[in-house]
Amino acid sequence: MNTLTAELIKQRAAELGADLCGIAPVERFSQAPAGFHPTDVLPDCRSVISVAARFPRTTLTEGKSQAAYTFIRNRMVDKLDRIMFLLAEEVESAGHAAIPAASSDPYDYWDMERRHGQGILSLKHAAVLAGLGKMGKNTLLVNRQFGNLLWLGAVLVDAPLAADPIADYS
Repeated sequence: MNTLTAELIKQRAAELGADLCGIAPVERFSQAPAGFHPTDVLPDCRSVISVAARFPRTTLTEGKSQAAYTFIRNRMVDKLDRIMFLLAEEVESAGHAAIPAASSDPYDYWDMERRHGQGILSLKHAAVLAGLGKMGKNTLLVNRQFGNLLWLGAVLVDAPLAADPIADYS
């Protein structure tokens, strides 16, 4: 990726296995809580690349084995982490700073009482701000094509990239 453009990033994300890719300018994150704004992670952040991959439906709708679900969930984490790592690596090769926001642990914030980790950025909110879908009543990202069976990732970059419109469907 010689010249960094939104189109090239989306093409590369698809080649790496992402089903969706959108871009949000950092200005859209004005409501992010302190400590979870993209510039809290990458001070010169200008854009957030949001990627999603669909979760295989049959595993949830017809599968009778928890082992099958666990296997798929673990592969989804690996897949998204790989996509984010490679996108970040290629953005850096084009001369820009890039930090992947992991889809699972390690966590910067761990609530021992609730046994719950929190990432460096809300991947659901980033996906909404990048036009990948709307936030459902169940607080899951809902996409017109894939519903809420999506696994998410993001890459913070210091480059100003063409932004995608926020989804306007309900």
